[in-house]
Amino acid sequence: MSNKSKKYYAKNNKKRLSPETKDRLKTGFLTLINNDACVKASREWKGVLNIIPIFFAIVAVILAILPSFVTQMNIQGSTAVYTAPVAGFDVGLASFTHALKYDADGNARAENQLVHVEIDDAGNLKTTNLNQIYAKLDGNEVKWFADIDTANTFPAFEVFFNAGFATEIDDETFFNRLAEGRNPETGIIRYYDTTGAEVKEPLASYVAFGKTSVVFRKDIASRGTSCVYDKLHNYDLLSLTPKAADGSDLAYGSYTYREKIAENWKVFINNAYEPLKISGAWQFTGIIAAIDAGMIILFAITLFIMTRGKRNPFRIVTYWETMKMSMFASLTPALLSLALGFWLTQWSYLIFMFTFGLRMMWMSMKSLRPAIK
Repeated sequence: MSNKSKKYYAKNNKKRLSPETKDRLKTGFLTLINNDACVKASREWKGVLNIIPIFFAIVAVILAILPSFVTQMNIQGSTAVYTAPVAGFDVGLASFTHALKYDADGNARAENQLVHVEIDDAGNLKTTNLNQIYAKLDGNEVKWFADIDTANTFPAFEVFFNAGFATEIDDETFFNRLAEGRNPETGIIRYYDTTGAEVKEPLASYVAFGKTSVVFRKDIASRGTSCVYDKLHNYDLLSLTPKAADGSDLAYGSYTYREKIAENWKVFINNAYEPLKISGAWQFTGIIAAIDAGMIILFAITLFIMTRGKRNPFRIVTYWETMKMSMFASLTPALLSLALGFWLTQWSYLIFMFTFGLRMMWMSMKSLRPAIK
């Protein structure tokens, strides 16, 4: 046989797709935009082909939650602290950091007088020389740092430590007392209003260093964030002191100092917040994924119930078939959710629910209506 004949023979004996396979491919692609195709595929595809709608549903759920997950993972803990209004955090954190190495007159502390606020290798709070930065309020020394507002001798910013108390307390008690405006050691209310009533809320922004976690709280509507020490082992807050290019400390109060101290604290807060951010992101998206998967099942049940009428020509449709209809129909809303979710981040988790609901409503009204075609 000549080469020409061989080529002709090979060309005309290539394996071609059967009409049935072509129809299935066409129907599969049409399920993205055509509800009748979803009904057809669900009723006609059997056996191993049932894997396809299941695959569609799994991909749909993943795509639908992706914008929410990415948004959650991009959240920075420092945003809650340094977003305006900062409520004294910028000045207060700078003053506190400076006090770790310098006294009230601006003189550098001796090596054995440096204030160490450390996270040890086990992720627990460890402090040294805290008494060096204890404040005096109303003539009495208190066991925390306070940046005093010279205009009215009132604390504008405070830093508390769950350390150095005569009686040890747990972090939950420590944080709860501060949130209620109480002395963290004694639990006694710190402030009273003009009528003599107790003021059960903090009157200044503060940072509270617990034994295993830290809270940053603004005095504005209790805004702030909670963090943990999981990623800060062997960390000393003295390392937050801003440095010049030659390694020396920057001049306190200068513009460069304020910029650098804010940058350093943002890194600290973001690192401390990251473990909670990751677990929170997985929890949030896990809940949304469960809701989205539940909607696919719920709409399948709804379609099954709606086709049970005695005169409904689709009453022969089984629950598994309506389940496949719902799974086939889920992919396009998920693609829309993926496309719009990164734009409308605040509503990303609702887009799938809304668009999928609309499609299933349209399917029930048009493709599965009781009238015989």
